[in-house]
Amino acid sequence: MTAPFIVRSVSRVHPGQAEAYEPVAAEFCRLAEESEPRLLGFHIYVTEDRTSEVVLQIHPDAESMHHHLEVMGAKVRETFAYTEFEGLEIFGQPNEALIAWIPRVAEGIAFTHYPVHWGGFTRLAAGQPAGDRR
Repeated sequence: MTAPFIVRSVSRVHPGQAEAYEPVAAEFCRLAEESEPRLLGFHIYVTEDRTSEVVLQIHPDAESMHHHLEVMGAKVRETFAYTEFEGLEIFGQPNEALIAWIPRVAEGIAFTHYPVHWGGFTRLAAGQPAGDRR
């Protein structure tokens, strides 16, 4: 199996905006699930005090991430009313379109790229009863 393309972004939730942002984030997740059938995983986590969020994306490849930006780009920009982008980590080899995108989005924030995959696996059916695992 080839390594997935994973993106982890960190944002600060603007003071007093968490309550208004929560349904926006839920709608974002719903739209991503509906419009991106190749996307393997998409999760938004917030700190207990709801001041910081992490978005985790698991794509089968860089082309899936590029598609995400094309399909969800306007929705991403809408979230900036509630959050401020602070950091980005990319795991895997970006395609040419993402190589052009990364410097624009990473300017002025913490950015780390992990291009080399030494090993691992992805379980897409983690919820199976123990007897069904192979």
